[in-house]
Amino acid sequence: MLSFLFPLFLSLSMFHYLTLTPLNFSSSLSLYCLIIDPYSLFLLFILVLVIFTSFIASPSSDHLIIVLFSLFVPCFIVFCVDRYLLLYLSYEASIIPIFYIIVKWGSYPDRSLRAIMLLIYTSVFSLPFLYLLYYIYTFNRTFSPCLTLFSNIFPEHFLCIICVFIVFAVKLPIYGFHFWLPIAHVEAPTFGSMILAGVLLKLGGLGLIRFSSLVNFPYLCHYVLSYLLVFLVFSTLVCCFQSDFKRLVAYSSVSHMITIPFLILTSSKISFRCVILLIFFHALRSPLLFILVGAIYSIYSTRQLALLRGLALIHPLLAFIIVLAFFFTLSAPPFPSFISEVLFFLSSYSLTPYFVISLILFAFFSLVYNLNWLTTILFLTPLPTQNSFNLSFSVVLISFIYISLSGVSLLLLSCF
Repeated sequence: MLSFLFPLFLSLSMFHYLTLTPLNFSSSLSLYCLIIDPYSLFLLFILVLVIFTSFIASPSSDHLIIVLFSLFVPCFIVFCVDRYLLLYLSYEASIIPIFYIIVKWGSYPDRSLRAIMLLIYTSVFSLPFLYLLYYIYTFNRTFSPCLTLFSNIFPEHFLCIICVFIVFAVKLPIYGFHFWLPIAHVEAPTFGSMILAGVLLKLGGLGLIRFSSLVNFPYLCHYVLSYLLVFLVFSTLVCCFQSDFKRLVAYSSVSHMITIPFLILTSSKISFRCVILLIFFHALRSPLLFILVGAIYSIYSTRQLALLRGLALIHPLLAFIIVLAFFFTLSAPPFPSFISEVLFFLSSYSLTPYFVISLILFAFFSLVYNLNWLTTILFLTPLPTQNSFNLSFSVVLISFIYISLSGVSLLLLSCF
C-alpha cells in the first residue's frame, strides 16, 4: 500500500513546490544531459499524477507495473532531456507501451490491426525529425542545443521549420494529423485512454516549446494560420456529430489541443505561460472524463449517447461528479481553467483580427456539444436496460483528485 501512495505523495510534493515557488521561465537547472525548468516541473507532476491514477483505474496484473514504468522512463526523458537525438529516441519509444496496452487490454477483436496502424502512422510522421537531426549535426558536430543555429531564419530554412512543426503536431495532435487518436482511444482500455490524453498528447506541446527558441515559428503564420483558424472551428463542429461518448471525448481533445499552435505562433512571454496552463488543465480534465466514460460504460454496457439516459435517477453521486466535470471541461468560473482560456483569447488575438470570428464559433459549438452529452446522459428518461452498478472507490478517488487539483491550482495562477 505504501508503494502505491508514494507516487501520490511525490506528485503532491511537486505541486506544493510549484505553487510556492515563483516561476522564472528564463531560468533552468542543467545536469549532464537533463534540464529542469518550470516546463519540466509541470509536466513531471502531470506524468506522476496520471501514471498513478491510471494504475488505480487499471485491472490487476502482475506485469502492469513494468508496462507503466516502461512508459514513465521515455516520457521523463522527453520532458527533461537536453540532447535532441535522445529526445527523438524517447519520443518514439513512448508509443510502444501504449501499443502493448491496446493489444493486451483492448476490448475489440480488431485491436491488433488498429494498434499497428497507430504505430506506423506516428512513426512515419516522425521521420522528418531525422532530417533535422542530420542538419543539426552537420553544422554543430553535436546534438546539444545551439541557440545560433536557426537564428535569422530565411525562406531557405522553411523545410526545417515545417519538419519540426509536423513532427510535434502529430503528437498534439492538431486536426488533419489526428487520425490515430480516435482509433487509439476507442481501442484502448480506460486507463490506457487516461495515459494517452494525460501524458502522450503533452509530448508534442513540450517539443514545440523546446524548439521555439531555435526555430522561428512565427515565420509559419503566413502558411498555417488560415488552416488553424478553420479547423479550430471545424474540429469543434465534428464533436457535435459524435454518437460514441468516448470518441466525443477524444475529438474534444483534438479541439482543445489545436489552441497550442496559436500560442506558439504568437511567441510572446504570456503565450508560453498560457501554453503550460492549457496543458496542465487538459491533463486534469481529459483523464477525469475518460474515467467517467468507463464508469458509465459499466452501467449501460454501451457508449452510444442515444442509449445513455437518466443517470441522475440511477446514480446521483456519479451524476454530481459528471456535472462538476462538465463545468471544468467548459472552462466555466469558478474553475481556474477559465483564466487559461481568457489568456488564450487575449494572446491569440494579436495574430489576426479575424480570430474573433473563429473564437465565437469555437465557444458556441463547444457549448453545444457539451450541453448535448450532459443533458442526454443525466436528464432524459432512463431505459430499462441498465446494469446494476456500485460506484467503485477508485472512480470516486480519481475524480476527487482531479477536481480537487483543479480547485487548488488557483494557487498556480498567483505564480504567473
